Amino acid sequence: MATAIAFTVLLGLLAVFQIALASGAPWGRFAWGGRHREALPRRLRIASAVSVLVCIVLALPALDLAGIIDIVPNAVSRVAAWVVFGYLCIGVVMNAVSRSRPERVVMTPLAAVLALLAFVVALTGPVSHEFRGMVLDQGDGPVFCDTIMESYPPQCGSLSPDVVGWQWDSLAGVEESDGIRWGEYSFDGVIDGDTLFVSEREPRPLP
Repeated sequence: MATAIAFTVLLGLLAVFQIALASGAPWGRFAWGGRHREALPRRLRIASAVSVLVCIVLALPALDLAGIIDIVPNAVSRVAAWVVFGYLCIGVVMNAVSRSRPERVVMTPLAAVLALLAFVVALTGPVSHEFRGMVLDQGDGPVFCDTIMESYPPQCGSLSPDVVGWQWDSLAGVEESDGIRWGEYSFDGVIDGDTLFVSEREPRPLP
């Protein structure tokens, strides 16, 4: 998650820079080939404003894989992360061959760091998180309870995600009644839409 956050923060700083350019800041020598050393002309200000939206789009796959947002399946986000990496590699080249020395000196390293972080995000894939709460199985597979009904045996709310990779046999703290098994645990997993994939760490009963 730290890599995705660092990537997003850097993109945020770049977006702030583009907002400043779009607002007339005299930093034209650091962008768009450095042809305009002070404030940018109107068409390039518009381009800088559009670049802010591009920065937001570039951040979405990383945030999705980190579990900070959940907008598309993880498989889609991972493909998108590789596309982002390729796009940023092109940015490294474009900045490196700029006629503007300030742009080459400042923006090329920034683009390279962004590309490196994007590579790590794409290579790592979905980030595992700790989940703490009740897992319940009514016979049709375990779910992680988003809410718990006041009943015995307990029941989970309708939005509870399915849990994949859960093994009851080796776990302590399991309760059972009327064919329903449940327990409260701490475990690592990756959420993907309405499915929670359990990671390798053995779930631990909550005290």
